[in-house]
Amino acid sequence: MTVPFPQVPPGQIEAANVSIAPDGTKYVVPSGMHERLYRAVVPDAGDGARDPKTELALAGWVSLHTDGLTRRVYIDAPDDFTEMAIVQRFARSHDAESIVMACHPSGDVTRWQSPGTVSVTEQ
Repeated sequence: MTVPFPQVPPGQIEAANVSIAPDGTKYVVPSGMHERLYRAVVPDAGDGARDPKTELALAGWVSLHTDGLTRRVYIDAPDDFTEMAIVQRFARSHDAESIVMACHPSGDVTRWQSPGTVSVTEQ
């Protein structure tokens, strides 16, 4: 599989949209380009009705994004995602005041009001 986006340089995570591959590699994915990433990850996918970020999470990818206006970080992740340190780093790098994570396929949504309080056990 060839991912059509650059890797995040080590130690930097300031990009507004970062996707994490199942192997842990982090990529800078420009806003609105998750459709292209999904086509690269699952090239023979049918015409699904789900959001590409949801489809990527179901394929094991994690998408972290912020619009830079609401000071909120949005995350689409597979149900078994546990690497919360990257979420904290990403949120801190964007001065986030809140974080919303949607897990797939369960559909569970978790909210935090501070990057420092992020954990996988909080509801």
